[in-house]
Amino acid sequence: MTIRLFMAALLSGVFLLTIGAISVIGLFLRTQLSPLVTNLETSTSLQMAVLQISAVSLLVSIVLLLFVFWAVGRYIADPVRKITNIMEAFTASGTLSEVPPSKGMPKELKKFSTEFAAFAQKVEEAHTHDVEISRVKSDFISTAAHQLRTPLTGIRWALEALELEPLTEEQKALVASAREKSHQLVSVVGTLLDISSIESGKYKYDLKPSDLNELVDEVARDFAPMATKEGVSTVFEKSGEFLPRVNIDRERTRWILNNLVENAIRYTPKGGTVRITTEAAPGRVYVRVRDTGIGIAASDKGNIFERFYRAPNAITKQNGGNGLGLYIARTIATDQGGDLRFAANEAGPGTTFTLSLPSIT
Repeated sequence: MTIRLFMAALLSGVFLLTIGAISVIGLFLRTQLSPLVTNLETSTSLQMAVLQISAVSLLVSIVLLLFVFWAVGRYIADPVRKITNIMEAFTASGTLSEVPPSKGMPKELKKFSTEFAAFAQKVEEAHTHDVEISRVKSDFISTAAHQLRTPLTGIRWALEALELEPLTEEQKALVASAREKSHQLVSVVGTLLDISSIESGKYKYDLKPSDLNELVDEVARDFAPMATKEGVSTVFEKSGEFLPRVNIDRERTRWILNNLVENAIRYTPKGGTVRITTEAAPGRVYVRVRDTGIGIAASDKGNIFERFYRAPNAITKQNGGNGLGLYIARTIATDQGGDLRFAANEAGPGTTFTLSLPSIT
């Protein structure tokens, strides 16, 4: 059975119902005009015929319409509702429930159900493949980072020991530069190990009630010397109202704030401003880091939180960086029940990053 057949049956029912209505009207008119009919027997017979036709037409129309409504509900509405529920569940959780059997459904719905099941199967297979690739990459990163950490640590210690030896000024400068680069490499290795821990679920958090204003104030003071050196002014504006406490890992959250404030200072031209504010909302606490820097191009907005991604204008401004900071920062935020987002400033240049965390009620 097809949808067209259902529609044809429905139209037939409407047609017969219309005939019945016309018959009733005809009966009414015939009753009103009966005094004008001279032949009483003919008038009575005509009235009875019209009445019978009207009654049969109405009865057939009602039965047909009831059948159509029942059939549409059973073979169209119910399957569509079930398929819709399956699609919503698949979208929300990625879990595919069994698609309802197609027996009795119109062929259009059968095809739709079959195509959806095939599509969902392909999505599941692609997701499984992506998860496996991600696992292999994480394992590789973890293994490589562990293999690099020991020799890099040895190189750093050797360079630090070498600095204690009598050296010429040129040699001292070379050793100091090499030691600084070794520290950067050790930092990169540590970041890679953090990513490996995050993606393997081994990144542990020590959640405790904390005063976010106090933590932000500490971070702002820590970066004051860097801001002065870069010619950028930093301003911390506490929430004008009581700021609820948040249940966070203090050091992990400090890492997020350090990353946001450091990036804001690095990518803000001399004479610019980095403004940090806190704000309370129902069930949430927000920290906003607003800079007047180079901003984020529209073409880069969809990738800014991806691993190893750095926007072209950021690379031009600062050659350093590995494109992992914002990825880790957002992951830490979401793991604690919060989020990290950004938006271009409505007035003036620059970007505002917003860290949201659930407040303790």
